[in-house]
Amino acid sequence: MALSQTVLTRIALDITSGLSHRDRFARLVDTVKLHLLCDAAALLEFRGQHFVPLATAGLAEDVAGRHFVIGDHPRLEAIARAGDLVRFPADSDLADPYDGLIPNQGEQLRVHACIGLPLFDGEQLIGAITLDAFDPARFDGLSDLDLRALGALAAASLKNALLIAKLEQLSLGSMASALPDNSQNKHTELLGQTQVMETLRQEIQAVAATDLSVLILGETGTGKELVARQLHQLSRRVNGPLVYLNCAALPESVAESELFGHVKGAFTGAINHRSGKFESADKGTLFLDEIGELPLGLQAKLLRVLQYGDVQRIGDDRSLKVDVRIIAATNRDLKQEILAGRFRADLYHRLSVFPLHVPPLRDRLDDLGLLCGYFLEQSRQRLGLTQLRLSPSCLSKLRQYDWPGNVRELEHAIHRASALARAALKDAEADTVLITEAQFELTPQGAIAPAQSAQGTLEFNCQLPLKQALEDFQTHYINQCLVQENHNWAACARRLGLDPGNLHRLARRLGLK
Repeated sequence: MALSQTVLTRIALDITSGLSHRDRFARLVDTVKLHLLCDAAALLEFRGQHFVPLATAGLAEDVAGRHFVIGDHPRLEAIARAGDLVRFPADSDLADPYDGLIPNQGEQLRVHACIGLPLFDGEQLIGAITLDAFDPARFDGLSDLDLRALGALAAASLKNALLIAKLEQLSLGSMASALPDNSQNKHTELLGQTQVMETLRQEIQAVAATDLSVLILGETGTGKELVARQLHQLSRRVNGPLVYLNCAALPESVAESELFGHVKGAFTGAINHRSGKFESADKGTLFLDEIGELPLGLQAKLLRVLQYGDVQRIGDDRSLKVDVRIIAATNRDLKQEILAGRFRADLYHRLSVFPLHVPPLRDRLDDLGLLCGYFLEQSRQRLGLTQLRLSPSCLSKLRQYDWPGNVRELEHAIHRASALARAALKDAEADTVLITEAQFELTPQGAIAPAQSAQGTLEFNCQLPLKQALEDFQTHYINQCLVQENHNWAACARRLGLDPGNLHRLARRLGLK
């Protein structure tokens, strides 16, 4: 079996046609899988020390969201370091990153044909193509010359896509391409391939390079803070600070000091001068989360800062000029809050110069597999496992649930199910875990909740330590309260009889925020 000139021409035409990058990449791997008779093929981008899938064929849906750390996957590490194509022996003892991720494979991947094609831009590694087949002799007829030709075409397409993305950023005045590779800039990618997420990314790109105020709207757990971080990192202020303030977690008595600072002796307990969030965010971005919870009195003072660009510390007669971009977020309907007299209309118009709506998970269920893969790979690393995957029926079951807590709830559900699946194994040394529907405890209505007996009393997994069982119950109880209060944290705190600040601290400890 050799790659004919016709096949190579078809691939070349596909990757230069007037399609989106994602469509071109998908067509490339589909063509490769069809003509090379692969059981699985993938195009991966190399970012830092990760291989990130751009397009796959023949692999499980959740592979799209898995970011493979090369240090955890010896075959991918071998491809990254080879400098040329790699033909793995059919009986290679190196674990395959796709083991268990080719549908209906059974144990067939244990002995199989596998080829890796590293993709380069000059001397720089930018990606790879992987080819897998159950038949160990499937690729024997492919010459190295043909495979290198395929790799060159794929590398040219990937290089072109990365160059266009960089030029788009530069045309918007963005400095994103100059971001240093440090921890501050990691884990800020908006995951999703649905149209609503593509639209959101385009809107973020459009407004990021400006200094316009942005109001991020969306339900709890949709990723509003992630959007704020992307706005900052794609802006001209990327080298300045990004300062975060949760308006709902602050008692009204200290909120003004947090925002504007105070001088020594301004009030009882003010034993030192203190800068507020506005001063800390000078030349950068101030992210005001849950802005709908800000007391009315402070709303007027915030409006003045937005209008005149100066702040006044409590107890100080002098004003300080600040250069701060404001990004605010809320899960409330601020127009209804204005009608109810709880939010100032003039402040709303100042904040919502460019509103961004983050879609709920139920409106982007086609992204569920990708998101599951991303969180599964996180859990696999945390638990020190070689393989962690969902049973085939799990994904369809997860799609039946409304996810009132959105992506954050999905993340916690995956991490919790991973831990339960690992704990349920009889072999304490096992490093391959399969998550089943039982680990999610889905009710017929699709709610994730503790199981109930026929008598209606709650039944818990008594194998768990008391602390973990208590935290699981608190997580479920707070989630249910949030749903009943339309994700209004202040109302939820009142219902639970807690101080709002204490509720937010508890939610952060439980991983709800």
